[in-house]
Amino acid sequence: MASKIIVAVLGLFLTLSPPYAQKQGNKSELVIKKLERELEAALLKGDNVTLDRILADDYIEINAQGGVKKKADLIAVARAMSAGPRGITLGPDKTVDDLTIRLHGDNALVIGRTTIRYQFMEYQTSSSQTQSQNPVTVDQERFIRTYSKATGRWQLVAWQTTSIAKR
Repeated sequence: MASKIIVAVLGLFLTLSPPYAQKQGNKSELVIKKLERELEAALLKGDNVTLDRILADDYIEINAQGGVKKKADLIAVARAMSAGPRGITLGPDKTVDDLTIRLHGDNALVIGRTTIRYQFMEYQTSSSQTQSQNPVTVDQERFIRTYSKATGRWQLVAWQTTSIAKR
């Protein structure tokens, strides 16, 4: 009789576990999507307080040029941006798309593409001919960001970017 009860409880557990795991996965995916939006907004605005919250203390970044940055480096850039004057600019216009989130327990991978459009003004180029020949530059990069959940919250621990070759 006891073995039948154990089998019944085990069967019930196995039957109910996938939906529970799916709900937990969906909840985590929503949290990661929200963090991604907050991260992009913080980078755009130079919001070092939000970046400090999102980035893990041991955060590491490898940019498209092979440079390595740590949390303090990214926050320093944000501080400089937030301290600078606000004015009308012509870019860069940055969009993120082709986003995929893959959950692996308490780790999440976010894979996506960033498109950056910007225009060099005459005073930034060697001649006005350069500006008229190529008024808008478009750069694209693929990235992978790694989030980890520790002490009940998700934080960005690593970010690697690769330039997409122009065709």
